[in-house]
Amino acid sequence: MTSSGGPIGNPAETGPFLYTHTFRLPLVLGIRSGFEVTLGAAPYASTSDAAIFPGPPSVRIRFINRNIDDHKFLPANLAGALAEFYGRESSLADTLGAGKGIQLYEQWVSLETPAALLSGENAADGAYALHRGLAYLNLFLAAYGLARWDNSMRPISARELRPVIMIGRLNLENHWEEDGLMLMHPDAKERVPLSVAAIETRMSNAIDSILHQKPFVSTFQWQARAERRKYEGDSADAIVSFQVAAETLLYELWALLLRDKGIAEAEIDDRRANLPFASLVKRELAQHLGGSWDVTDTNRPVGHYWTNLYLLRNKVTHGGYLPHDGDTEAAERAFLGLDEFLNDRLNAVSGSYPGASAAKLTASYLEPPVSDVEPPPGTVHP
Repeated sequence: MTSSGGPIGNPAETGPFLYTHTFRLPLVLGIRSGFEVTLGAAPYASTSDAAIFPGPPSVRIRFINRNIDDHKFLPANLAGALAEFYGRESSLADTLGAGKGIQLYEQWVSLETPAALLSGENAADGAYALHRGLAYLNLFLAAYGLARWDNSMRPISARELRPVIMIGRLNLENHWEEDGLMLMHPDAKERVPLSVAAIETRMSNAIDSILHQKPFVSTFQWQARAERRKYEGDSADAIVSFQVAAETLLYELWALLLRDKGIAEAEIDDRRANLPFASLVKRELAQHLGGSWDVTDTNRPVGHYWTNLYLLRNKVTHGGYLPHDGDTEAAERAFLGLDEFLNDRLNAVSGSYPGASAAKLTASYLEPPVSDVEPPPGTVHP
């Protein structure tokens, strides 16, 4: 599924029942097990549905708590870790017992809402009920955080509801039937298997690159942070981080271009400290790399980036806009499109800028790993 709230799967299925979506919350609210709240929703798209369901459209949100092994001051696996590391033996008078006391718990939620389209919902969206439920759950979380002055409350992304959501149907006689599990890790990245020798080589190169501040390492780190925040559902942080990655990328590339032209490091540093970002994009880079740098042309990579990442970041940081997953996905596409455009331009001008081209296009520490080992038997290839 997508996590942007956009249409997914088959067309919307409706009927005389309530959809239920049950999952573990990625955060814990300080409320009792069994708490529930019902929030009114938009009117039905069809007047005939109003005759089927008792009362106005709504989303019912139910919470239960379940204990986990950890205590507040004592992780359940600490004793086992110490035994493995140091051969520590447990006893009845174990000092770790002092950490026991408050049992930690996880919180589960179930969202119940009529299987009928509401005003403004998309009939092509097969997950309309889930999208509706998450929207009202996030409304509840925002209100709860404001009412309690609890800064741990935040919107929840569908990405965070890993690994599964249980979908069910509750008929009008209050009988529940299981629809099945929905996997919730659509964009998880595969870890490439590497030999020990390959890992050692890449680790040595990576440590050297970080310690010596090689070009574009910080860009990679900010991009990694952005992708991590995107996967965790923190859209605002992801967008800001993608923009930091873009600015780092463009300023570092510009400095390399100037170096290829024989400009001294001190002058490069002075220029960089006094050059506004807009001037870098609209004037400086265009002079060296060529191509289209019109920030108003959204059909080309630079204009697409300017609208879908740079201006979006400004909207977040200066306007207080709260972005959603769809914004984050658009920002990521804009960043990747800009990066690909830069590679194309560097290939075109590599003869005039050999140092910048080599640093961006051929540096081994910027290349993703390629497996050098045979997959285990039974591995399914995509």
